[in-house]
Amino acid sequence: MFSLLRGFNPLKSNVSEVPAPYNEGVQVVVVFGRTGMGVSSVVNLILGREEAPCHNDIHPCTVVPACYRLEIEGQEFDIYDIPGFRKDFSPAKMIGRLHRERGIDLLVNCIRPKDGTVKGYYNSVRSVVPDRVPIVAVVTGLERGGGNRMEDWWSKNGEELLGKGLKFVDHACVTSLSREDVSYNLECYGRKMESFKAARDLIVRCCN
Repeated sequence: MFSLLRGFNPLKSNVSEVPAPYNEGVQVVVVFGRTGMGVSSVVNLILGREEAPCHNDIHPCTVVPACYRLEIEGQEFDIYDIPGFRKDFSPAKMIGRLHRERGIDLLVNCIRPKDGTVKGYYNSVRSVVPDRVPIVAVVTGLERGGGNRMEDWWSKNGEELLGKGLKFVDHACVTSLSREDVSYNLECYGRKMESFKAARDLIVRCCN
């Protein structure tokens, strides 16, 4: 299945599809979450360009897995955008198959401040990937802080997630609004730039 996955070529102005390569040394990062949590937006944040299709409602943007090649600090990564969990759909088997075929170096669970975590979804992913593969949290939707730092959300809520059995080895608190959405708001723009660095730093930190 995943041998047929196709990613986007960032070198062309009109995005075209190319087979996801299997070069030795490429780290595999899987971004997942519930539908509506902004998985594709987080993928775009990590990429630093808006290639993964997304929109601002609860309808799924990603219906098949997509792979995007990225280089950070000389290290190559394949970033997988996985269809979101829904009541009638679970991508857990898809993630498990990807691990068997390619190996996964890092799992990124996208959550939002309000009812964005579902332990059953977390557990279903954890059950198909060995414990040695770390899971990190990216908390999105923090563009309007009212003077608070985005990281303050984790200081207030991180222990509650742990109490629910959601164990993350690390995290980043971000906004993943599009470039257009932050263009006319200086605070949101600043948070977006901060988020870009935080998301990439998280990946580098947890894959090494």
